[in-house]
Amino acid sequence: MLLQECFVNYFSNNMNISKNQLKYIRSLSQQKFRKEHQTYIVEGIKNAAEWLMAKADIEYIVALESWYTENMPLYTHLERAKILIATEADFEKISGFKTPNQVLLTAHMPKIQPAADFKDQWTLVLDKVQDPGNMGTIIRTADWFGIKQIVCSPDCVEIYNPKVIQSTMGSVLRMQFTHTNLVSFLETHNEIASYAAILGGSPIGSLTATPKGFIIMGNESKGVSAEVQALATQGITIPRIGNAESLNVAVATGIICNELISS
Repeated sequence: MLLQECFVNYFSNNMNISKNQLKYIRSLSQQKFRKEHQTYIVEGIKNAAEWLMAKADIEYIVALESWYTENMPLYTHLERAKILIATEADFEKISGFKTPNQVLLTAHMPKIQPAADFKDQWTLVLDKVQDPGNMGTIIRTADWFGIKQIVCSPDCVEIYNPKVIQSTMGSVLRMQFTHTNLVSFLETHNEIASYAAILGGSPIGSLTATPKGFIIMGNESKGVSAEVQALATQGITIPRIGNAESLNVAVATGIICNELISS
């Protein structure tokens, strides 16, 4: 009863979600509306906690009343106008999950910041990575290995795709992204070492001197484009022992990061 009493005292006004707000949140499942409003969806208990504890720029928090009563410390720093109560029926209309969750956030996209100096640090460079699950896993992998910057070609999957956000598990909050033409980018930064993951490259375990620089990972089916390969300092490969035709790009990213960064 104590939590319920605190909840009632905290909400002096009815903050039930409106039909227009439901319509707006539902629209954010489409990229064109995310781009128009510069907001995106964060869904799920663990993800919501990550964003709220990080004091991210939240537009709305939408949750069941039961979630609010159990998680007051997470959201009391927010203005009350940002806090909306929803029902299970409401969540069925706005959730991207097969089984709707208890809480959903809409968050403002961060303003684009000038790219930091790429020298003397590891940076992931992604050439047309298009699967949302792969992108999310790559972002988490970068976070695990202490990489702070990811450079994406314009035809990579959108960072704020709900499936990408879901699979990053909060790591996207700690990453800076640059979207640019990779050929121009590598030509501009040709003094920095770059390692392209390609078939027929040098076995990664054989490298002895690997100054920090760009780790270039390619498209799920086509790999790193020929134009980008031509600008790389060195082609690298993960030696195959078994009979699999190829490695998933997110898995390959983890192996290469471990070899280059942890060695």
